[in-house]
Parts: sequence; structure tokens; C-alpha cells
Amino acid sequence: MMRPLLQQQRTDERLLIGISEPDDAAVYQMDDQTALVFTADFITPVVDDAYMWGAIAAVNSMSDVYAMGGRPALVLNIVGFPKDMPTEIATKVMEGGFTQVREAGALVVGGHTVEDEEPKFGLAVIGFANPNQLLRKGNAKPGDYVVLTKSIGTGLLAKCGKHAVIAKEHLDIAQRSMLTSNKVASEVAITHRLSAGTDVTGFALLGHMSEMANLSHVQFDISYDSIPVLPGALIQAKDGSYWPTKTWENQEYFGGTIEFSPNLQSFQKDLLFSPETSGGLLVTVSADKLENVLSDLRVKGQVGHVIGRVAAGEGIVVRP
Repeated sequence: MMRPLLQQQRTDERLLIGISEPDDAAVYQMDDQTALVFTADFITPVVDDAYMWGAIAAVNSMSDVYAMGGRPALVLNIVGFPKDMPTEIATKVMEGGFTQVREAGALVVGGHTVEDEEPKFGLAVIGFANPNQLLRKGNAKPGDYVVLTKSIGTGLLAKCGKHAVIAKEHLDIAQRSMLTSNKVASEVAITHRLSAGTDVTGFALLGHMSEMANLSHVQFDISYDSIPVLPGALIQAKDGSYWPTKTWENQEYFGGTIEFSPNLQSFQKDLLFSPETSGGLLVTVSADKLENVLSDLRVKGQVGHVIGRVAAGEGIVVRP
């Protein structure tokens, strides 16, 4: 549907990444050392607390800039609130977002608000990066290790939280995970000159991994047992009562390129298709850099989980 429209768009050699080369954000080169990184994202409430929702939405929106190897600088609020939403609730949402933007070292410079029956909040974000140090989905190489910086399960646990079928401590852990910025992981990736990466959000772990494998023309060989999962998520997955709807959409769209070991159960596969909110970075690391990257993450208070290898071929293979 978009292709005829794209043919009408003028070309610009300074546009390094745009809609014809999809990645986590658009990138426009300003000079030899500076590129503008531009993205936008918004979400519906994932938790009941208004401040927490606003904070998570902001972290989630800025994540795409970090996933490109950039740093957020300016943001615009994207707001869709019901007409009858109490002012104090709306203020709390905005306050939560503002706090995270400030912690990221960026500035809120405006925004746009519309009336919407289903509440939505997020950010349009402008950041900056070195055009020679971008993280790209299509740069994975055979022999690389696949590293994930956050546990999965946020989407499932948030859905269960709305139905009050989850232990409070498990929901609290999920909220802390969603509030954890990818800033540190991105800085480590750039410090060690990594070139391939993305963040794990609505397309779930397997969806975003599929994008990387497809654009890099490689195969991802993944160990299921090495994938970090948030406490409570496996229990809820096995129960199977409250999957986010997008789980099945992801499965239908990406499932054809994924080969599962027959030893894996259905709920285990479904968890890998379940959408994430404000998930971690998924990067590939060459063997000679792996130890230093993992060590640097630990020193800075984060954990890198080695979940597989990159091989010649195509698609994804998931083993126990």
C-alpha cells in the first residue's frame, strides 16, 4: 500500500534510514559526526497507576533511539485522553513521562492532545547519534553471539495484572523491568563498537529477532532455556488464560520463518510471541568482544544474557 507513495517521495542522500529501509527509527545525517534520530511511539495503559503508566510509556518511546545507538534530546508528548478523564489523573500521567525524560537528559518541548475513548500516551523523540556507530537490525554476522539485556514476559504479566490474577511481587518486578531504560545497554554497545541490534517491544522476542535475521540474511540459533523470563510469567503462560491479543498476530505473521524443537511445549512457544512493553536490547556480539561486553554490563548494573548464536542460513531455530 505504501510503495506507490514512496515512489513519489524525493530522495536525499542524507537520509540514512527511512521508511524504505525500516529500522527502529529514522536517521538523517547532519555532518560527518552527527546524525538526527527520529521516532514516535505511544501505548495504552499497561498498569493501573497513572504516574507509572506515564513513566513506562516515556521509557518505551525513548527506547527506539537507544536501539539505534543514539541519545534522546527533544520530545513532544503524544496524548489521547477521554474527555471525562479527571485532571489529576491526566496530570499524573504527564508527570510520570516528564520525570523519565528528565532522567534521560532530554527536554519536553511541547506536544499534541486529542480526545480518545481509549487513553493513549507516548512521545515523539528526536535524538542524536554518530552516523558511523549506528546499531542496525541488518548487521548481524555468522559467528556472533545473541545477547538480550532484559527478561521477557512484561506484556503477559501486564495483561494478567489488569485481571488481578498475578501476585503483587511479580507485577512489581515487571514494572521495574519496564521502567529500566536501555540507555546503559546502548552506551555499552556503542563503546564496544557493536553494529547490530534492536529493542524488544510489540513484535515480541521472536518477531524482532525475525526482523534481524531477515535483514541480515542469517539464521539465529536460539536456546530456549537460556532466555531470561520474569518471575510468574511461565506460570501465567502455562495457565494460558490471559494472553495479549497481539500474541496470535505475531505468531501468524512471523511463525512461518521459525523452527521449534519438538521438545518445546505450546505455552513455551506462545511466550516467545507475546508482545513486550519497554523490553531490553537484543544485540549480536562477536566472540572476541563478548566477555568485555558482558563484564561492562555487569559493572554498570545490568545483565547480558547469551541466548544463542548467529549462523549462516535463514530464519530462526529454537532449541531447548
